[in-house]
Amino acid sequence: MTAPTSSLPLATLLAHTADAVAAVRAGRSLTEALEATPAPARPGTQALAFQALRRLGHAQALRRALVPKAPPAWVDALLLTALALSSPDAEGGAAPYPPHTLVSQAVEAAKRRAKPHAGLVNAVLRRLLRERDALEAAAATDAVARWDHPAWWIERLRADWPDDWQALLRAANRRAPMTLRVNARRAGVEDYL
Repeated sequence: MTAPTSSLPLATLLAHTADAVAAVRAGRSLTEALEATPAPARPGTQALAFQALRRLGHAQALRRALVPKAPPAWVDALLLTALALSSPDAEGGAAPYPPHTLVSQAVEAAKRRAKPHAGLVNAVLRRLLRERDALEAAAATDAVARWDHPAWWIERLRADWPDDWQALLRAANRRAPMTLRVNARRAGVEDYL
């Protein structure tokens, strides 16, 4: 039996997730970006990156409202990650972390990797907490923010599937179901459970 592994601090995972988000925004695949993540951080980074990228359109609209001029790429990716993780998922589920925890850990990540921009990260995320209702209402009027898909894809679905385009976009934003399969040659279901 192996000893349980300790989880990494959220600030560390946010920094790695910002690396992955920045890489994807620069045109690389998420798979390729995650290969550069240290092995102990990869599962947590992947989970956060999936959620951040699933809410990227929403996060971009919030960031543009909060900081019209984009900061340097990695700082922007960190902000987008934190903004995406601060919002409920597209299915209406709660945000994965309490807001003040996310602010604190995002600022800590910025202090470690981009110290001159830690104040900006702190100010932007605290402003989000103060003005969330107005910012969310404004983001809801932006199709990309609402549907978390590129405008060209929204328009294509709207044209090709005029009666079903909204259902298709909602379905595309759902998390894939998780299925566990037990290899009966190695263990039984009862042993696995």
